[in-house]
Amino acid sequence: MRITLIYLFIFSIGWSQASLELSLQDALRLSDENNLTLKKARLDYDVSVSQKQEAKSSAYPVISTFAQGTKNLSIATQPISFPVPFGILDATGNPVAQIDANGIPLPLRDAYGNVVPGQMQKTGIQLIPVNLAFGQDNTLVYGFNITQPLFDGRVLAALRSAGTYEIMAQSGLNSQKSLIIEQTTSQYYSALVTNRVLAVMKKSLELANRHLKDAQALYAIGNAAELSVIQAEVRVANAETQVSQARKTKELTQSMLKRTCGLPMDQDIILTEQLDAPVEDIPTYKELSKKLLENQPILRQLEANQKLMRENILLKKAEFMPSLALTGSYSQQLPYNDGQFSDGVFREASSVGVALSFPIFNGFGSKARLDQAKATFQSSKYTYKDTENALLMELSQLYYSAKEAILRISAGDKQVNLAHRGAEIAESLYQKGMSTDLEYQDAINGLRQAELGLAQAYYEYHTALAGIQRSTGINNF
Repeated sequence: MRITLIYLFIFSIGWSQASLELSLQDALRLSDENNLTLKKARLDYDVSVSQKQEAKSSAYPVISTFAQGTKNLSIATQPISFPVPFGILDATGNPVAQIDANGIPLPLRDAYGNVVPGQMQKTGIQLIPVNLAFGQDNTLVYGFNITQPLFDGRVLAALRSAGTYEIMAQSGLNSQKSLIIEQTTSQYYSALVTNRVLAVMKKSLELANRHLKDAQALYAIGNAAELSVIQAEVRVANAETQVSQARKTKELTQSMLKRTCGLPMDQDIILTEQLDAPVEDIPTYKELSKKLLENQPILRQLEANQKLMRENILLKKAEFMPSLALTGSYSQQLPYNDGQFSDGVFREASSVGVALSFPIFNGFGSKARLDQAKATFQSSKYTYKDTENALLMELSQLYYSAKEAILRISAGDKQVNLAHRGAEIAESLYQKGMSTDLEYQDAINGLRQAELGLAQAYYEYHTALAGIQRSTGINNF
């Protein structure tokens, strides 16, 4: 029994999850830490930093080491005739026949000691053919090579472009961060709006139930028609459906927010911000557009891309230029025959040289690539200008949406207050039998529309403000 209770306790802990109170700042912090899109953007930035280092590496020396062992299964021989002097010459340099002690001429013998018929030995040079093997049974070699570029136009262009990669990557990361901040803010206020809509629908259901009771009471004393009771019952059913739909929409918007923040889908959250937060005035459009041109990461990224395309032109021009490199090598070689390793001696070899390469003709490929680079650079300038105009147009829409929302909020507050007062009066008059059911419903619908309209105005203001902050890089005004 005791073990069962322990298991039940552990099971309840594992499945119970406390609600998480979530402010807008908490949501922004969580999305910065957990958002998968942002994590991928950071990895892309790391890749670009590595590409920067890769571009720099082309200017550094290349050093490689090597070691090799060779076993010669057979060694080729080379036939060589060695001159062998024999006999004497007379005073005039002519050969003299060789004689023995008895004065008899000596016969000529070949390399194997056989007598050559009909020929006698004479003074002079005799060529003896011999087959010699050059090499030994085994060879060990080790050493290293080094190559240092001295001049290469492509290397110089790569060095100039190295820093541009990091600028582009950083601007891309900043742009992604701005988008995630805007997305998180928009989703947070969207969730607040659905909370407000759910509250309004619950209030409408409460009023519909109260009105049904009032209609039933008036019908009981003969001051209302049965139709009024039926209509009140229909409104209660409609209100219950609207509450169910609003609750479903609330769950959906909160799920989107939790996904952006990297929270589990089954995590209950409580939004601590208020939809009707104080509304601040915003700077003028001229001031905002100036900030956009100064801070917009997309424009910084496109500027870096233009610089990269300009360097690409120089890179293609470098294909017409010579390249110069310094080379060097050092090695130790040990030749030895089988069984004589300890008798072998390492022999040192080293060299240094300069390699010059000058392109002459490659089928006009370099010129074609240069023309493509120039066209791409010009296209990047057009892309920058078009994106700048699009961002300014978007900022204009966001600016005027925010200004309009401020006016709607100011008017909406007044409308909600008046609608509340009108609903209270209508309900009181209906309870006294001094107004019709239609007049009461008009007042209730007016209150609901005023509250929903005010909530929508707050949402549009905050989302427009988030868009302005993303566009201009201003975190607060």
